Amino acid sequence: MSTDIYEGFNLYISAEKFYLEPRDRDGKLLSSEYLEIDRHTNHIKVSNASIQRIPFIDADILYIHGLLGIIPLVSGMALIVIKKSLLVGTLNGHYIWTVTETDIIPYKKTTLHLTEKQIWYNRHFTEMLQSVIGSSGFYFSFSLDLSRSLQWLSENGTPLFKQTSMIDRADDRFVWNAYLLSQLRSTQHFSISGSFYTLLTSRFCLPVIHGFYGETHHCINGHQFKLSLISRRSKYRYLVYPVHTIFLIDSEPEYVFTIWMGILPILWRRSKLWKPYLLELRGSIPLLWSQRPNLKWQPAPTMKANDDQLGAYVRHFENQRKTYGGNHVIVNLISQAGREKKIGSELERIVKQANLSFVRYNPFDFHKECQALQWHRLSLLRDQLRFEITKFFAFSLEHAESDLTQRSQTGFFRTNCMDCLDRTNVVQAMIARESLTEQLRYLKILAGDQRVETWPELETLFKHLWADNGDECSRQYAGTGALKADFTRLGKRTYIGALNDCINAITRYFRNNFADGYRQDAMDVFLGNFVIDVNNLPDSLEATLISLDQNGIALLAACFAMAMTILCILVAENIPATLFWLAVFLVCMMFIFLNGEEFVNAPKLKKD
Repeated sequence: MSTDIYEGFNLYISAEKFYLEPRDRDGKLLSSEYLEIDRHTNHIKVSNASIQRIPFIDADILYIHGLLGIIPLVSGMALIVIKKSLLVGTLNGHYIWTVTETDIIPYKKTTLHLTEKQIWYNRHFTEMLQSVIGSSGFYFSFSLDLSRSLQWLSENGTPLFKQTSMIDRADDRFVWNAYLLSQLRSTQHFSISGSFYTLLTSRFCLPVIHGFYGETHHCINGHQFKLSLISRRSKYRYLVYPVHTIFLIDSEPEYVFTIWMGILPILWRRSKLWKPYLLELRGSIPLLWSQRPNLKWQPAPTMKANDDQLGAYVRHFENQRKTYGGNHVIVNLISQAGREKKIGSELERIVKQANLSFVRYNPFDFHKECQALQWHRLSLLRDQLRFEITKFFAFSLEHAESDLTQRSQTGFFRTNCMDCLDRTNVVQAMIARESLTEQLRYLKILAGDQRVETWPELETLFKHLWADNGDECSRQYAGTGALKADFTRLGKRTYIGALNDCINAITRYFRNNFADGYRQDAMDVFLGNFVIDVNNLPDSLEATLISLDQNGIALLAACFAMAMTILCILVAENIPATLFWLAVFLVCMMFIFLNGEEFVNAPKLKKD
């Protein structure tokens, strides 16, 4: 029995029920089984058209590309469906799609049963969900588990594993719609294949990851390349409101180099399919710390004196060893001076105290080493990591014999800066490029003195792939493209790139202080960290910045004083009055900045 996900459905919407009938994109019926959802009782079951046909009369029909799941709203339950998707590439022969359009379909046809207050909450929560599912970066495959690395899939591809449904074997850390699918998975309808039980609803459950997927093609001397990059963002590391803790990996950028030996497709059976790949880890600084917006340009990170930093660090890396195996290299890019020095010094102390045999610490002060546009000094870091770069990649071979042996990835680079965005992306791209050079040499495609940079077209494609990844990951966390993207994309800094960095930095400041709380709340609703309860609606959502407490009065006073200052300058030309209102304005602004955490847009649904 196939465990692949149905690639699409006809959604029949009647007054009483929803029916999801599996069909491909050409309209071909894929199964006689269909999903039936009662809009009044919320009951879910799998029915068979050979026993009971779908009642088409008076039903609206909508073709959907997948079911993200079901979520409770104030008005009742609602379906979240994928209306449109775009094919972005293939990985291991499996199609990879990205979500381009979604829809929220309530079970209840009206909101007449709600009070005016409940209608406001229902609309507010719906808008939150739409802001999440309408964003970019959601990917899925009907036949490949995108939540797992290729090495994990290769090592665990047993017959029993292949009989397990994709949603059951997926890595929960990277399945962003796991909460939305929980109701479908709790439906107790099973089929039996031998002695193996399969949940009937499992083929309706489409695991979706959040991150990035991109691929590009190249050819060198008859050797055809497809370079694929997939980044999986952890749903447990979803915070846009930057409060960081340990135990979490932000994302797994996995760079897959699929290399075909043989020029013509007609020679496929006698060609060689080589698959080297590298898995990198991008994580926050592996300590217990926080960094809260407070209206300052760069808030200082803080640590609590009574936190068990050593125990947290050891537990984290033991968990990493259990999850990934092998050795781990911490590539720490934070500054060893200024606001970042304290946390950097603490990390170095903890690393020495823990003295874990499978962890190596490699600090590199990115801003100091590369100041004044000295980007060539990244070669210092490359040389520091040279030994591991030559060892830390996996290699597999399909469809042919070879004198090359298969190898597993036995070590992992765990790269971090403060926010795991800009500096981290530059360095991860550098590590991936060096690894690609080593892999092509291993395959004897490049001579010993040749590098990826030897082939300008390949170098350009590589840079653009990683720059696109950096921009997408940055948009998901910070709301803008990555800083230093011109170096990742072009290999050098430019005036236009510096201007874009300035614009993005200012945009990040305002989003971080005045918008990220809402984004955080929206994520909490989508991921199920906050469950909507119609009988316990949060009063905190109704709170506004303008209020009658001291903060609200200070804000109103600042606005009034600024208006009076401008009025005095333009109309009255009264210097004493101008100075008075300017002084009032400055005093109010000083109060606001001294109490910055009280004025930023903080999350309202889920407190720390």
